[in-house]
Amino acid sequence: MHLANNFFEQLKLLSDLDRNIKITLTSADIDTEEIHSLVDKREQLLLNIISDVKKSPELAETEQWQAAIALTKEVVNLMAQQTAAIGQTLQKYRHGSKSVQQYKKFL
Repeated sequence: MHLANNFFEQLKLLSDLDRNIKITLTSADIDTEEIHSLVDKREQLLLNIISDVKKSPELAETEQWQAAIALTKEVVNLMAQQTAAIGQTLQKYRHGSKSVQQYKKFL
């Protein structure tokens, strides 16, 4: 019973971390250090949760675990979208910078 209680408490913490990651990723000014810190905390927490699931495989069948998996997929998709958007912005910046260098040749 203690293992199950601890498991559900950890899932709640995981959900809170995921919500904070989503908020940080969707803010106007993305704080990469904050995201890195949250993802590190999430990884450690997830290792503990997976350890509990290995000890008690029936925990993997719970609705809360399935919800955690779905939320993880959402966070991963959001991270991929933000990374792609930042990559496009960087590409535009680099192109603009090259254009400025070309114009400077004429000065």
